[in-house]
This record gives sequence, structure tokens and C-alpha cells, in this order.
Amino acid sequence: MPVRKLTSEQRLSRAIDIMEALYAAGENGMTRDELCSRFDITGASLDEVLEIVSTLADRESGARIICEHRGECVVLTGDAGRVLPLRLSAAEGAVLNHELESLGIEPQAAARIRRALLPKELGYNQRVFDTVAHGSHWQQLSCAIRDGVRCRISYRSMDDTQARERLVDPLRITTNGDQTYLVAWDVAVDEQRTYRMDKIEDLVLTDDSVVRHAPEPATLHDSLAQAERSAKLLMPRALAERLDWPGIMSIEPNGADSSTVNVRYGSERWLLSQVIAAGGAIRILDDPALSERLCDMAKSLVCPL
Repeated sequence: MPVRKLTSEQRLSRAIDIMEALYAAGENGMTRDELCSRFDITGASLDEVLEIVSTLADRESGARIICEHRGECVVLTGDAGRVLPLRLSAAEGAVLNHELESLGIEPQAAARIRRALLPKELGYNQRVFDTVAHGSHWQQLSCAIRDGVRCRISYRSMDDTQARERLVDPLRITTNGDQTYLVAWDVAVDEQRTYRMDKIEDLVLTDDSVVRHAPEPATLHDSLAQAERSAKLLMPRALAERLDWPGIMSIEPNGADSSTVNVRYGSERWLLSQVIAAGGAIRILDDPALSERLCDMAKSLVCPL
């Protein structure tokens, strides 16, 4: 039976465990066999985990951890002692606690991080309100942007039935409302694209550096303003005044209680979903074919009795 490789969350979890064990072992360290047996991993997986531990560093102070091989023994050296005793304040801990949940970290790994870093008086149920959804790859993408690393992402837009792979040069991370977006240069189409962070299903950092590109509009509104697809919608004025869609170009009165909304959109499925969610309060005015596709989509959502 082939050996199953560790997931990224499992590698992170093992890295934390092994770092703590090696620190406790002191200058004698532990043998590779002891580490593999204790943490139920193969020699190849151990090398991957030790590489993760050895890359940990504080960018401001330069403090870093190094896994030194002495024959069959592995010893933790460097500035490990300056990293492990860290404790956060209650305010910092509340932010960390929220990020551990929003980033989708494996529960066991998140629990170990909480035990190591959070002050006892914080508790695990405190949350930070009015924060955004970063997805599970925020930290890696932030580092990739800072270090100029080209990435391969698996992303499913609303018009895709399944995730598709994209090779991108990450440019920046932006926030709109309660969502966070990655602005990146799509290498295949040679154009800038925007990806919702919580829809990035997988991420691989390549060995290539990004190619610098001239920045284009950074906001989602500016990006949608250049989109070729647009629609004219009729809806109650009260509803139009509450819309927060980034692609809205204009809202014009249409009678006493109605408004005409002109909106640009990147995803047809997104637009039709918004119309359906309004429960018949929104009508498409300028595109009969789009109206037909709306009816087809609505019928597909009806469950047979």
C-alpha cells in the first residue's frame, strides 16, 4: 500500500509538535527513528517537517530556529528559546483566535497554537467582530507577495463547475465589505485578475519569481467597471438604495417606487443568483437571452416533490 503524504495542515501540526519535543530534549536532541515513531511519520515526511521548522524566523529581529543533524540525531539550535516562550496580550490573542478559525487551520493544530500563545484569561470562545473572511491561504499568499513568489492556485469561480488551476503572480490582498480578494496577474491570459480568497481551494508556491507588472485598478469596483458584461435591472427603489454590489454604475428613478440599476458583472451566475435571491423583486430589462437563462437556473433549483 502506498504511503499517504501529509496534508499541509498535518505538516504544520507535526512541525509544532516536533519543535516542542526537540526544545524539551535540549542539546541531546532526538534520533530520526524516535521522531518518526513518536509522531507516526515516514522519514521523507520528517524531512519536510524539519524543513518547515528550519524556515521559521522573525523578520524584524532575525531570530530563527535551526534543526541541526548530528549523525542520526536532530537537535534544535538557533534562537528557539526566543520563540517558544512567546505569549500574546488579551487583545492580540482575540485576533489570533479569530484568525485560527477563519483560516481553516486543522482543529488539533489550532488548539496547540492556542495553548502555546493565548493567555489563560482569554478563553477560546472570544471573537473579533466586524472582521473579514480570509480563506485558508492568507498567510502563505501574504508571504508570497512579500517575497515575490509565483503561485499555482486551484480556484473555482461561480461560473465553474469545479476548481481550475491558475498560474499567477500575486500582487496584493484587498478587502471589500466582509470579503478578502487576491489581486494577481494571471500568467496564462497575461492579464490582472481578482480572486475571492475563500474560494481558493489549494495553493502551491513555485520555485519561480514573479514578473513585475504595471499595477492596474486595485479595487473590485474599478475592476468591474472595466468588465464587458452589464445588465439593466428594474427593482423597488427601497431595494436599490440598499444594494452594496461593487459593479453598480448608476441608479436611476423609474416611476414613483421603482429604480433602474445599471450594473457590470464578472460572473453571470453571481448576477442570476442575486436576482433569484430577491424573490421576484428584480427584473432584467435589456437582455431577453439572459432572462431565459435566469428561468432555466431557477427551474434547476426547484426540488421535485
